[in-house]
Amino acid sequence: MPGTHVDDPRKVGRRLRDARERAGISQRDLAFPGCTNAYISRIESGNRIPSLQVIHEFARRLGVSPQYLATGVEEDDLDGSLLDAEVALRLGELDEARAHYEARLAEDEHDPAALGGLGQIAFREGDLRRSIELLEPAVAPQEGRRLLADPTAVETLARAYALTGALDAAIALLERALLEAREANALVETLRMEVLLANALIDSAQLPRAEQILADAIGIAEDLHDPLARAKVYWSQSRLHAMHKNPELGVRYARRAIEILERTEDSAYVALAYQLLAYAEVEAGNAEEALARIEQGRRLFGADLTERDDAKFALEECRALLALGRGKQAARNAAVALGKMDALDPQDRGRGYMLLGEVFRASGDGPRALELLELAVSVLEEHGKPFLVEAATGLADLLEELGRPEEALAVLRRAVRESRASTSAAIR
Repeated sequence: MPGTHVDDPRKVGRRLRDARERAGISQRDLAFPGCTNAYISRIESGNRIPSLQVIHEFARRLGVSPQYLATGVEEDDLDGSLLDAEVALRLGELDEARAHYEARLAEDEHDPAALGGLGQIAFREGDLRRSIELLEPAVAPQEGRRLLADPTAVETLARAYALTGALDAAIALLERALLEAREANALVETLRMEVLLANALIDSAQLPRAEQILADAIGIAEDLHDPLARAKVYWSQSRLHAMHKNPELGVRYARRAIEILERTEDSAYVALAYQLLAYAEVEAGNAEEALARIEQGRRLFGADLTERDDAKFALEECRALLALGRGKQAARNAAVALGKMDALDPQDRGRGYMLLGEVFRASGDGPRALELLELAVSVLEEHGKPFLVEAATGLADLLEELGRPEEALAVLRRAVRESRASTSAAIR
């Protein structure tokens, strides 16, 4: 999930109220289309987090800086060119942000802020290799500079590692960042890194460690009184239970996350949560509910739906249709979803091939199912060890049906051997 752009919802509310009262403006007078006085009241009470665009409009109307409303730091205390770049980046104005960062880099080719900003732009544009190339020197240890001087660069680098299949590198980076945050007693940064690390551990099937970290994160989220922070923890708990333990509990956590996210009135966050909830609903046996969640999520994304998110929704739709016994429709959808797999990261792509293989197998298309399950095993052997045995089992079952038991046994043996080697490495 994306990081928040404010320091603390309650502090934002107090700063907004103080600035409004100093300006002699009522909540009704401060309101504008898309932001009612009732919504302003909820922001000032700390129960809503305004978007960056809304913060900028408040700042313009009240004669204060957006940075002050969001974080309490005055613009005079900041590097002006860097502030312009960061605001443009947060607003999604990538060309403007790129121009600011490249100008800084022309003056100092080792400027970590410029490298970090350009790395984040590359990440948003889907160029993960370039993103890693820029972000690694941006977060590299330097004299007098903390790893978490730019936590967003650390988060983006960890996500880029994970999306390229380098989960071990992501985990190692986040462990270093978490240690630094804990030693500095920086609660906001600690929570952020705990949530990221827990999700990376879930992806690598290191569930006991993920549970331990999330237990600590829940306590910090409660202490911070930050609704978005709680939603992030619930999101992670949902992934843990839906994907690896208890799907019913996964559904409950996903719904709690959505309840909070809907109060932030940020449709992109809510749409992502619906994606996870759809997965959890299928796992819990509620396929009809899953289809409804998929429709809601697609509608919320609207024109902002990325190829990657579209592919994830397509896979969940196939899973739901298959669970409902609507094999022919699932196969038709699977044929479409197959063309979207390249947008996914390696581990999700391998799992996607596995799912689509099972769809075609259920619809009676054995050759296509065999091709996809073999592809799933091949991808997961390299990038998704936690799900390799599941894919190999599906492939072995199909090979046995086709009268090829020796090949089936060889596939299972190889998968178990690879999985054991991966587990031993994680323990070490």
